[in-house]
Amino acid sequence: MNHSPIMKIQAVLSALFGLALLFAPNALLAAYKADPMNAPGVYNSMLYGGCLIALAVMNWNASRGSAIEARHVILGTLVANAIGFVVALTRQLSDASVPPAAWFNVALFLVLAALYGYLQFARAPAASPAAGSAA
Repeated sequence: MNHSPIMKIQAVLSALFGLALLFAPNALLAAYKADPMNAPGVYNSMLYGGCLIALAVMNWNASRGSAIEARHVILGTLVANAIGFVVALTRQLSDASVPPAAWFNVALFLVLAALYGYLQFARAPAASPAAGSAA
């Protein structure tokens, strides 16, 4: 499986959610039929939105190189999506105030974590950079 389309999908999703969280976090919550946040919640959501935009930029740029060149971004994005899945699932199952629409986030994190897990662990092993050099 080619890493490029997966990384571009991640980049687009991260950019969309990141921009929404950066510029209109309560509007995004309204789309989920959730209560608006207070000022500290908005502030933290805006910071998270900035991080998502950074993740989008890294994934988009890494999608243009080889899988070997993108390996660090693949691993980092796998970790981000796996943590996102655990947090979203835990919150969804333990907090009755979380709207049912947030199951979308759980599913999105799960699918992306699975795809990045595949890219990280199921692809052909790469040759070591030192393997081709003579000592």
